[in-house]
Amino acid sequence: MRQGRRLFRVLSVILTPLVIVATLLLGYTPVPLGASSHREAPLIASDPDADNTDVYAFISPDRNDAVTLVANYIPFEQPQGGPNFNKFADEVLYEIHIDNVGDAKSHITYQFRFTTTTRNPNTFLYNTGAINSLTDPNWNVPQSYSLTQVIQVGNLPPVSTVLASNLLTPPVNVGPKSTPNYPALAAMAISHIGTGPAAINVFAGPRDDPFFVDLGSIFDLLSLRSQGPPIGYTSPTVPLDGLSGYNVHSIVMQVPISLLATAGESVLGVWATASRPSTKVLSAGSVAYSGPFVQVSRLGMPLVNEVVIPRALKDAFNGLLPQQDYGLYTSNTPSGNLLKQSVLNPELQQLLAALYGVPNPGPNRLDLQTIFLTGIKTAQPFTINTSTGPVTVPAGTNVNQPAVVQPAEMLRINTALPFRPGAAGSLCAPTPDYQLGLLGGDVCGFPNGRRLADDVTDIELLAVGGAAYSLLTNNTSFQFNPALVNVLRDGVNQNDVPFLPAFPYLGTAHSGEDYIHTYAINIFAPIFATSATPRHQGGVFNGDQ
Repeated sequence: MRQGRRLFRVLSVILTPLVIVATLLLGYTPVPLGASSHREAPLIASDPDADNTDVYAFISPDRNDAVTLVANYIPFEQPQGGPNFNKFADEVLYEIHIDNVGDAKSHITYQFRFTTTTRNPNTFLYNTGAINSLTDPNWNVPQSYSLTQVIQVGNLPPVSTVLASNLLTPPVNVGPKSTPNYPALAAMAISHIGTGPAAINVFAGPRDDPFFVDLGSIFDLLSLRSQGPPIGYTSPTVPLDGLSGYNVHSIVMQVPISLLATAGESVLGVWATASRPSTKVLSAGSVAYSGPFVQVSRLGMPLVNEVVIPRALKDAFNGLLPQQDYGLYTSNTPSGNLLKQSVLNPELQQLLAALYGVPNPGPNRLDLQTIFLTGIKTAQPFTINTSTGPVTVPAGTNVNQPAVVQPAEMLRINTALPFRPGAAGSLCAPTPDYQLGLLGGDVCGFPNGRRLADDVTDIELLAVGGAAYSLLTNNTSFQFNPALVNVLRDGVNQNDVPFLPAFPYLGTAHSGEDYIHTYAINIFAPIFATSATPRHQGGVFNGDQ
């Protein structure tokens, strides 16, 4: 009965649903293995230090007057990667961008530059003893950073302000001898800029990769191992989180909404980039960088470059500014037409139909075009469920889009009071629906921003299956099949480690000492599953299904 009620909710609520076009982690084109833009394009796949993996933007659950922004880098980061553990690259410019007027331009940019110091060059060790503080001399290669804010108003020259310098990152979680109290050590790296309601919190350093998905089966011709054939295997098996046990390097900011949103406009567009100097000179034992910065990675909504954009445009997209998207999209050129067709008639949609008989809405997916380029604004009333009963939102209500918007790819979040958890008149679901987000009637769920726990894989699978087609196109010739709600699921429903209740929210970085990846232990699952305290809380051990 619970599933039946949920299906009814999906069909009747189906509010401004979802996601990006071909949004899935599924990709059939033989691209490098990855998830949510982990290794999404040929060039950046060879440059992990500058590779965006995920971007998140959500109203802070314990501070609903602020937005938390997360930009993750360095995909598939193994915790035991010593003696030269992963770190932010000193030569890379890491940026988080905010469009607060809807013209697809960055009007607020936060820039991060890192500096690594080697205290003792005469040892190979990352640390020469236990690290008990961020200034402990036993940490041989500490890293610091500066944070600069760039404000662009209209056509006026940008104004840059250094908000902080010499902020410290935490070390990696080496193991119990080297980092004996890692959670406390990482907490020391939370910095506070300003005071009172205008205070900004910031953190930069290693964290658990918060993304969760069964990569192994999905990239095996779009298989979902929790299902039976043909979409699954001969016998359904336990889904495995392909990213469990891996870390990323995270930049996390908590910024008051009053510092981001402009008067009369509550929707923010968010994306992150990484840029490198244009010239790199190698010599024996050294490398030198010079020249202007060149953008080499870009990420807003999950999975755009990895699954939506065809191989011919992947590297080019990473260098584009959002205001260039629409010109490329509509240009009458071979590349422009290729991108247009990849949105309106996505390869993933064709594959789902050909391989598994998923109904195909047709070759003109204007619903996905809306989701991909402009964000969603309902053209008809919709109903959502709240703690006080159903609420009907009138047609044309600004749910997730500025009144006038320049088409561009980015993650959009509405910061108005109705979209803040716990605020007066909030339309957020009393209990967050991470499984279905907007499809389940939770207006604070993906793709209205992206919370750490939002199951974007399942949500996007349903979108590609046509869940939003009739609503966004006013075309009733295609009817979404409600049975897909229980079929188009990878079965991995949560992260391998718990998220924190307070800033910086992402789970503690895995330790190299006890790292065991889910796939490596799969054959021993029946044995380990009976243990009261398994060493690694990933995949089958932590209720991922």
